[in-house]
Amino acid sequence: MKQIVRIIATLLVLLVMSTGSLFAAMEEGNATLGGVNGYIVIPSAQPVSSGENASVTTGYSAIFALPDGFAHIPFIQFGFGRDFEVGLAVDIAEKADVLLNTKWRFVEKETTSVAFGIVGQALEVGDATKFAAQAYIASSFTSTFIDWPSKTTILIGYTFRKDMNTNIDFGMGFQAPLLENVFKGKVDFLIDFGNVSYSSSPSGGEAEDRGLLNIGARLLPVEFMQSTTIAADVRLIDVFDHSGRALSAGVSISFRP
Repeated sequence: MKQIVRIIATLLVLLVMSTGSLFAAMEEGNATLGGVNGYIVIPSAQPVSSGENASVTTGYSAIFALPDGFAHIPFIQFGFGRDFEVGLAVDIAEKADVLLNTKWRFVEKETTSVAFGIVGQALEVGDATKFAAQAYIASSFTSTFIDWPSKTTILIGYTFRKDMNTNIDFGMGFQAPLLENVFKGKVDFLIDFGNVSYSSSPSGGEAEDRGLLNIGARLLPVEFMQSTTIAADVRLIDVFDHSGRALSAGVSISFRP
Protein backbone atom coordinates (compact mmCIF):
# COMPACT_ATOMS: atom_id res chain seq x y z
CA MET A 1 0.00 0.00 0.00
CA LYS A 2 2.80 2.46 0.90
CA GLN A 3 4.46 1.76 -2.45
CA ILE A 4 1.21 2.50 -4.29
CA VAL A 5 0.85 5.79 -2.38
CA ARG A 6 4.42 6.78 -3.32
CA ILE A 7 3.77 6.02 -6.99
CA ILE A 8 0.55 8.08 -7.00
CA ALA A 9 2.28 10.97 -5.19
CA THR A 10 5.13 10.94 -7.74
CA LEU A 11 2.63 11.04 -10.60
CA LEU A 12 0.81 13.95 -8.96
CA VAL A 13 4.02 15.97 -8.76
CA LEU A 14 4.97 15.22 -12.37
CA LEU A 15 1.54 16.07 -13.70
CA VAL A 16 1.13 19.27 -11.69
CA MET A 17 4.42 20.44 -13.24
CA SER A 18 3.14 19.66 -16.74
CA THR A 19 1.23 21.92 -19.12
CA GLY A 20 -2.18 21.33 -20.67
CA SER A 21 -5.53 22.83 -21.52
CA LEU A 22 -9.02 21.85 -20.51
CA PHE A 23 -10.51 21.11 -23.87
CA ALA A 24 -7.48 19.38 -25.37
CA ALA A 25 -7.38 17.16 -22.28
CA MET A 26 -10.85 15.82 -23.02
CA GLU A 27 -9.42 13.90 -26.00
CA GLU A 28 -6.13 12.86 -24.41
CA GLY A 29 -7.12 9.36 -23.38
CA ASN A 30 -8.65 10.27 -20.01
CA ALA A 31 -10.86 7.27 -19.50
CA THR A 32 -13.83 6.52 -17.29
CA LEU A 33 -13.68 3.59 -14.91
CA GLY A 34 -15.02 1.47 -17.76
CA GLY A 35 -12.29 2.46 -20.19
CA VAL A 36 -14.36 4.90 -22.30
CA ASN A 37 -13.03 8.40 -22.98
CA GLY A 38 -14.92 10.70 -20.61
CA TYR A 39 -15.35 11.70 -16.96
CA ILE A 40 -15.66 9.31 -13.97
CA VAL A 41 -18.42 6.98 -15.15
CA ILE A 42 -20.09 9.16 -17.83
CA PRO A 43 -18.60 8.94 -21.36
CA SER A 44 -18.03 12.14 -23.30
CA ALA A 45 -19.06 12.59 -26.93
CA GLN A 46 -15.41 13.06 -27.87
CA PRO A 47 -13.51 9.95 -28.88
CA VAL A 48 -9.95 9.55 -27.75
CA SER A 49 -7.68 11.72 -29.89
CA SER A 50 -6.31 10.17 -33.08
CA GLY A 51 -5.10 11.30 -36.47
CA GLU A 52 -4.09 9.45 -39.61
CA ASN A 53 -2.65 6.71 -37.44
CA ALA A 54 -4.52 4.94 -34.67
CA SER A 55 -3.83 5.96 -31.08
CA VAL A 56 -3.48 3.47 -28.24
CA THR A 57 -4.19 4.10 -24.56
CA THR A 58 -3.75 1.57 -21.82
CA GLY A 59 -4.44 2.07 -18.16
CA TYR A 60 -5.46 0.73 -14.79
CA SER A 61 -7.89 1.79 -12.08
CA ALA A 62 -8.11 0.51 -8.52
CA ILE A 63 -11.36 0.71 -6.56
CA PHE A 64 -11.65 0.34 -2.80
CA ALA A 65 -15.23 -0.09 -1.64
CA LEU A 66 -16.68 -1.06 1.73
CA PRO A 67 -17.47 -3.83 2.51
CA ASP A 68 -16.48 -5.41 -0.82
CA GLY A 69 -12.75 -4.58 -0.72
CA PHE A 70 -10.57 -4.07 -3.78
CA ALA A 71 -11.43 -4.28 -7.46
CA HIS A 72 -9.02 -3.86 -10.36
CA ILE A 73 -9.91 -2.52 -13.82
CA PRO A 74 -7.22 -2.71 -16.52
CA PHE A 75 -8.24 -1.39 -19.93
CA ILE A 76 -7.01 -0.77 -23.46
CA GLN A 77 -8.48 1.83 -25.78
CA PHE A 78 -7.98 2.57 -29.49
CA GLY A 79 -8.83 5.76 -31.38
CA PHE A 80 -8.88 5.89 -35.17
CA GLY A 81 -10.30 7.95 -38.00
CA ARG A 82 -10.67 10.94 -35.62
CA ASP A 83 -14.27 10.00 -34.86
CA PHE A 84 -14.10 6.38 -33.71
CA GLU A 85 -13.09 4.71 -30.46
CA VAL A 86 -13.13 1.11 -29.26
CA GLY A 87 -12.00 -0.25 -25.93
CA LEU A 88 -11.87 -3.28 -23.70
CA ALA A 89 -11.89 -3.27 -19.88
CA VAL A 90 -12.00 -6.06 -17.32
CA ASP A 91 -13.59 -5.35 -13.92
CA ILE A 92 -11.90 -7.85 -11.59
CA ALA A 93 -13.23 -8.39 -8.06
CA GLU A 94 -14.44 -11.73 -6.68
CA LYS A 95 -15.57 -12.42 -10.23
CA ALA A 96 -14.64 -10.76 -13.51
CA ASP A 97 -16.81 -8.61 -15.79
CA VAL A 98 -15.73 -7.92 -19.37
CA LEU A 99 -16.72 -4.54 -20.85
CA LEU A 100 -16.42 -3.94 -24.61
CA ASN A 101 -17.20 -0.44 -25.79
CA THR A 102 -17.38 1.43 -29.05
CA LYS A 103 -18.13 5.08 -29.79
CA TRP A 104 -18.80 6.98 -33.03
CA ARG A 105 -18.85 10.77 -33.13
CA PHE A 106 -21.23 11.73 -35.93
CA VAL A 107 -21.44 15.50 -35.26
CA GLU A 108 -18.52 17.87 -34.65
CA LYS A 109 -19.20 21.60 -34.97
CA GLU A 110 -16.99 24.19 -33.28
CA THR A 111 -17.01 23.24 -29.57
CA THR A 112 -19.93 20.78 -29.78
CA SER A 113 -19.76 17.04 -30.42
CA VAL A 114 -22.47 14.37 -30.54
CA ALA A 115 -21.70 10.66 -30.40
CA PHE A 116 -23.41 7.29 -30.27
CA GLY A 117 -21.93 4.57 -28.09
CA ILE A 118 -22.50 0.99 -26.95
CA VAL A 119 -21.02 -0.85 -23.95
CA GLY A 120 -21.45 -4.62 -24.18
CA GLN A 121 -21.06 -6.46 -20.89
CA ALA A 122 -20.34 -10.07 -19.94
CA LEU A 123 -20.94 -10.16 -16.18
CA GLU A 124 -19.58 -12.72 -13.70
CA VAL A 125 -17.78 -14.55 -16.47
CA GLY A 126 -17.85 -18.30 -15.90
CA ASP A 127 -20.49 -20.98 -15.78
CA ALA A 128 -23.31 -18.52 -15.00
CA THR A 129 -22.28 -15.60 -17.21
CA LYS A 130 -24.88 -12.85 -17.51
CA PHE A 131 -25.07 -10.39 -20.37
CA ALA A 132 -26.10 -6.75 -20.52
CA ALA A 133 -25.59 -3.74 -22.75
CA GLN A 134 -25.85 0.02 -22.54
CA ALA A 135 -26.55 2.16 -25.61
CA TYR A 136 -26.32 5.94 -25.40
CA ILE A 137 -26.17 9.24 -27.22
CA ALA A 138 -23.91 11.87 -25.65
CA SER A 139 -23.51 15.56 -26.45
CA SER A 140 -20.42 17.45 -25.25
CA PHE A 141 -20.05 21.23 -25.42
CA THR A 142 -18.39 24.16 -23.69
CA SER A 143 -20.31 25.88 -20.90
CA THR A 144 -19.74 27.14 -17.35
CA PHE A 145 -19.93 25.30 -14.04
CA ILE A 146 -20.17 27.60 -10.99
CA ASP A 147 -18.65 30.35 -13.17
CA TRP A 148 -15.76 28.09 -14.26
CA PRO A 149 -15.21 27.34 -17.94
CA SER A 150 -16.37 23.77 -18.30
CA LYS A 151 -16.60 20.95 -20.78
CA THR A 152 -20.12 19.61 -20.23
CA THR A 153 -21.72 16.37 -21.42
CA ILE A 154 -25.36 15.31 -21.40
CA LEU A 155 -26.07 11.61 -21.90
CA ILE A 156 -29.29 9.72 -22.53
CA GLY A 157 -29.51 6.02 -23.17
CA TYR A 158 -30.96 2.62 -22.40
CA THR A 159 -29.66 -0.34 -20.39
CA PHE A 160 -30.57 -3.77 -21.72
CA ARG A 161 -30.90 -5.78 -18.50
CA LYS A 162 -34.03 -7.17 -16.87
CA ASP A 163 -33.46 -6.52 -13.17
CA MET A 164 -32.90 -2.74 -13.20
CA ASN A 165 -35.32 -0.40 -11.42
CA THR A 166 -35.54 1.52 -14.69
CA ASN A 167 -33.84 0.93 -18.01
CA ILE A 168 -33.81 4.58 -19.11
CA ASP A 169 -30.37 6.16 -18.56
CA PHE A 170 -29.59 9.80 -17.93
CA GLY A 171 -26.35 11.44 -16.87
CA MET A 172 -24.36 14.67 -16.90
CA GLY A 173 -20.65 15.32 -16.56
CA PHE A 174 -18.56 18.45 -15.98
CA GLN A 175 -14.82 19.03 -16.26
CA ALA A 176 -13.38 22.39 -15.19
CA PRO A 177 -10.04 23.76 -13.95
CA LEU A 178 -9.52 23.11 -10.23
CA LEU A 179 -8.12 26.00 -8.14
CA GLU A 180 -6.55 27.52 -11.22
CA ASN A 181 -4.47 30.02 -9.25
CA VAL A 182 -2.93 27.17 -7.28
CA PHE A 183 -2.54 24.47 -9.93
CA LYS A 184 -2.03 26.84 -12.90
CA GLY A 185 -4.61 25.08 -15.06
CA LYS A 186 -2.87 21.71 -14.80
CA VAL A 187 -5.48 19.95 -12.64
CA ASP A 188 -9.17 19.64 -13.49
CA PHE A 189 -12.18 19.07 -11.28
CA LEU A 190 -14.56 16.30 -12.36
CA ILE A 191 -18.16 15.72 -11.39
CA ASP A 192 -20.72 13.45 -12.96
CA PHE A 193 -24.10 12.24 -11.82
CA GLY A 194 -27.12 10.38 -13.08
CA ASN A 195 -28.82 7.03 -12.88
CA VAL A 196 -26.17 5.12 -14.80
CA SER A 197 -22.66 3.84 -14.05
CA TYR A 198 -19.80 2.49 -16.14
CA SER A 199 -21.40 -0.98 -15.95
CA SER A 200 -24.77 -2.37 -14.98
CA SER A 201 -22.89 -4.23 -12.21
CA PRO A 202 -20.08 -1.87 -11.11
CA SER A 203 -17.55 -2.60 -8.37
CA GLY A 204 -18.02 0.94 -7.02
CA GLY A 205 -21.49 2.46 -6.66
CA GLU A 206 -24.92 0.84 -6.50
CA ALA A 207 -26.18 0.93 -10.07
CA GLU A 208 -29.42 -0.80 -9.10
CA ASP A 209 -30.40 2.26 -7.02
CA ARG A 210 -30.19 4.29 -10.24
CA GLY A 211 -28.72 7.43 -8.74
CA LEU A 212 -25.03 8.22 -8.32
CA LEU A 213 -22.94 11.33 -7.71
CA ASN A 214 -19.20 11.05 -8.33
CA ILE A 215 -16.45 13.66 -7.91
CA GLY A 216 -12.76 13.59 -8.71
CA ALA A 217 -9.60 15.36 -9.83
CA ARG A 218 -7.86 14.84 -13.15
CA LEU A 219 -4.16 15.50 -13.51
CA LEU A 220 -3.74 16.53 -17.12
CA PRO A 221 -1.54 14.55 -19.49
CA VAL A 222 2.19 15.17 -19.61
CA GLU A 223 4.43 14.02 -22.45
CA PHE A 224 7.32 12.01 -21.03
CA MET A 225 8.43 10.40 -24.31
CA GLN A 226 7.89 11.40 -27.91
CA SER A 227 4.19 10.99 -28.76
CA THR A 228 3.58 9.36 -25.36
CA THR A 229 1.68 10.92 -22.46
CA ILE A 230 0.73 9.87 -18.95
CA ALA A 231 -2.29 11.03 -16.94
CA ALA A 232 -3.97 10.16 -13.65
CA ASP A 233 -7.33 10.47 -11.87
CA VAL A 234 -8.48 10.23 -8.27
CA ARG A 235 -12.19 9.71 -7.64
CA LEU A 236 -14.88 9.46 -4.97
CA ILE A 237 -17.73 7.27 -6.17
CA ASP A 238 -21.39 7.40 -5.16
CA VAL A 239 -20.56 9.87 -2.41
CA PHE A 240 -24.07 10.60 -1.05
CA ASP A 241 -25.59 7.12 -0.91
CA HIS A 242 -25.70 5.08 2.30
CA SER A 243 -24.00 2.15 0.55
CA GLY A 244 -21.80 1.73 -2.49
CA ARG A 245 -19.37 4.55 -1.67
CA ALA A 246 -15.86 3.90 -2.96
CA LEU A 247 -12.45 5.49 -3.54
CA SER A 248 -10.62 5.05 -6.82
CA ALA A 249 -7.32 6.02 -8.41
CA GLY A 250 -6.27 5.44 -12.00
CA VAL A 251 -3.32 5.93 -14.34
CA SER A 252 -3.28 5.84 -18.15
CA ILE A 253 -0.56 5.97 -20.79
CA SER A 254 -1.36 7.07 -24.35
CA PHE A 255 0.69 6.64 -27.52
CA ARG A 256 -0.11 8.61 -30.67
CA PRO A 257 2.33 7.92 -33.52
